[in-house]
Amino acid sequence: MNTIRSADESSAIIESDLIRSRINNFWGYGNLSGDVWFVGMEEGYNEDNEVLAKRLKATAGGEVFDIYEDLRVDPGHVYWFEDGAPTQPTYRKLIYILLYLRSGKEPTLEEIRAYQINKFGRKSSDHAVLELMPLPCKSIRKADWIYGAFGIDGLSSRKEYLATYKPMRVERLRALIQKHKPKLVVFYSRIYGVDWQLVAVAPFVEIIPGKLSIAKDDGTVYAVVPHSIAHGHSNSDWKQIAEGLASSLPSGSSQGQQS
Repeated sequence: MNTIRSADESSAIIESDLIRSRINNFWGYGNLSGDVWFVGMEEGYNEDNEVLAKRLKATAGGEVFDIYEDLRVDPGHVYWFEDGAPTQPTYRKLIYILLYLRSGKEPTLEEIRAYQINKFGRKSSDHAVLELMPLPCKSIRKADWIYGAFGIDGLSSRKEYLATYKPMRVERLRALIQKHKPKLVVFYSRIYGVDWQLVAVAPFVEIIPGKLSIAKDDGTVYAVVPHSIAHGHSNSDWKQIAEGLASSLPSGSSQGQQS
């Protein structure tokens, strides 16, 4: 079994089997039976490799996990779900969309904060927060790619990783959607539009230029929106996006209990 010690010379060891398990199984957090799925490109992390090893172990062997209960091993992560936490930049707009779809009105910042702390990404929730690519990374910089040292095929570089595993992950995500049939799949990040099109298959139509594209297939609405932290999008832009999403869903399907 190949291992790698953390860059900060801690005693942490990441097992290569955890990397393989993550690639083959992991999708994210929440509830796959939920009617809304958010899909990003990959999960970030900001802790050292000792914490990363614990994170990978805590999420080994399964598809989805509770974003809080199952990741208590990562203090930097669970911080966002503790009492008094600020709103997390990426989660903020995803929760905005969820709450708008449920209530038909703009949520306040305090409503977003409360939802993040108590309900977002939980196994008992009515939504899922997923990633196309499975390995957490600090950034896309070459220096932050730590997985090349494991001797696992396809991981010598980020470029090889994407070329090797992204086609497989696209096919498997498409199959996961067909299995669970969520009402709405929101891909957040417009720069990966080619990948989202491969997942959705049905052609996207731009509903709001530069902000919202929609495709519909077999009872599922697919949407492409900007990343939550993309520059140049105001609160009014996000309200327009949420309104566009709501109007794209079948009548009555955007209302529901806030689990």
